Amino acid sequence: MYKNIKAAVAGSINMDLILKAPHIPECGENVVGSDYGYANGGKGANQATALAKLGAKVKMIGKVADDANGRKLVENLEKNGIDASGVAKDGTQTGLAAILLDGEGRNRIIVYEGANAQINPKEAVEAIDADTQLLLVQFETSEDVVTAVVNHAIESGITTVIDCGPAKNFALEKMQGATILSPNESETKALTGIDPKNEADVLQASVILKERSKAEFIVLKLGERGCSLYDGKELKFFSAFESKVVDTTAAGDCFTAALALEYVRSGNIEKACITGNKAGSIAVSRLGAENSMPTVDEVFGLN
Repeated sequence: MYKNIKAAVAGSINMDLILKAPHIPECGENVVGSDYGYANGGKGANQATALAKLGAKVKMIGKVADDANGRKLVENLEKNGIDASGVAKDGTQTGLAAILLDGEGRNRIIVYEGANAQINPKEAVEAIDADTQLLLVQFETSEDVVTAVVNHAIESGITTVIDCGPAKNFALEKMQGATILSPNESETKALTGIDPKNEADVLQASVILKERSKAEFIVLKLGERGCSLYDGKELKFFSAFESKVVDTTAAGDCFTAALALEYVRSGNIEKACITGNKAGSIAVSRLGAENSMPTVDEVFGLN
């Protein structure tokens, strides 16, 4: 279904350290953990993996260090069928994310940027192939890199999707006219000062994001509530699909990847929102980032 779509992801590549415990400790409290492990991660790499598992042709653009974690992460991208020729390997230290996961599947994440903060904007732009149809970016690299690749993609007529994670007050005014801007609840609050807890607040925040970014569509990821869509005229909501939550890590990345691919394929933003919700509901039912990403058959087999 998506095998003829050529996508590029410019973003972060991290090694994830996952720490599981019955609950997240308070300051000064010791908690006996239940399990820990390492996993391939980074919002950029997660989205690249999600796109690849859904069948797209994917090129990753980013940076790691020439260390054990960096080599393993690049090898894993290639194992998943991702073109890693856009990944530089001269960073000082490969990025790391420490993920604290409680007994209900909720997470707290500390990100150490490392090589992700050292990507060269000019090199990132040059790594975007001329026949690219879709560009996904996130905010786990420098503002200069994000701005450079997004503006290049917009000028080149590439469908451009901005995932606004992690939460920060990014200068959206530097990127005018992307196809889709998609923050989650905390990211929406960081960008607008509004916590989108009800319909009125969702609309107000979406209007602000539209005015600041001039993006064609504003899609808010609303967790268990699903997502909202604002096109400058009308606000619509799309309910989440039922799922037993095991781990919310990378669920937003999965949602955004599926949303983007379906929009490129069909040109139907409402269908894209529903597809994103389907993919996200599968991702939260599985542990980890990469391991949680569904295939296209799984997504379209969900009613």
